[in-house]
Amino acid sequence: MKELVKTVSDAEKNLRIDKVVLGLGYIAVELEGNRVGLSANIADTSIMGCSVYSRAGTLKGSTVAEIVELGAKEHLFSGAIALAAINAIRNTVDLSTGVDVFERMAVQRGEMIVMVGFIAPVAQMLKKAGAEVSVFEKRELDTGFIRPVQEMPTAFAEADIIILSATTIMNNTIGELLSLPNTARDVILMGPSTPMIPDAFAATTITYLAGSAVTDGKKAIQIVMEGGGTQALYRAGAMKKIHLEVHR
Repeated sequence: MKELVKTVSDAEKNLRIDKVVLGLGYIAVELEGNRVGLSANIADTSIMGCSVYSRAGTLKGSTVAEIVELGAKEHLFSGAIALAAINAIRNTVDLSTGVDVFERMAVQRGEMIVMVGFIAPVAQMLKKAGAEVSVFEKRELDTGFIRPVQEMPTAFAEADIIILSATTIMNNTIGELLSLPNTARDVILMGPSTPMIPDAFAATTITYLAGSAVTDGKKAIQIVMEGGGTQALYRAGAMKKIHLEVHR
């Protein structure tokens, strides 16, 4: 998060927050000028207990600088709000220069793909292509993809491709994951929460960013407010996939 914040200019830090929406699937931040950014809502209320947010009622009118300071705090809502604010500034359709992530991966039958943070449609596509897919996930999900966390170092060492969900930024696990030894040909940061800021990842092993940009802010805010998720945002044309190479 500190590296991401470094990419925000002083002028951008002075932008005001018009709206913050904490939906079931996503958190949306709207900046002045109608720019909207998203991040996944990964707060587990079964662990956190009461799902209210202590800063509710104080966020509108804050500056981006004040919001991104929240990203340094442990509360998942705070990190997600900060990331959504950064994405509102940085994730735009016109900066996408890479090929579709599946074309980039060019998965071959029998290859080992490791995914941290279960992205169901992606895992299913990779399995259909003949890849061996191993998923590491904190949530208790009923799927045959998930492996015990103690097997993660071995899986990373054997992986041909590693996919990290951008939620690993919000729960502060990304640094630990990137420190695991691997010889993967690609380490991809993936998901609509992905901040499309290659410079922030240039010193890491991440090679590719597969994220999204909001194309219809009003519709995106409505869908988030009504509890919608990724597929609803894409179906409505409120969000578009974007891809970027991380250059060394």
